[in-house]
Amino acid sequence: MNYILICVVIFFIILITMQYSLNRIIILLKEIKDILRTLQARDKL
Repeated sequence: MNYILICVVIFFIILITMQYSLNRIIILLKEIKDILRTLQARDKL
């Protein structure tokens, strides 16, 4: 019983940390995309 509970808690902790990491990666990719767009707009001028 206790082992199952511990495994479930660890599983949810792993899922939460993966979600947090993926969100950070998505935010970074959006920032990189914005930077590239501004650079591309400068080159067109």
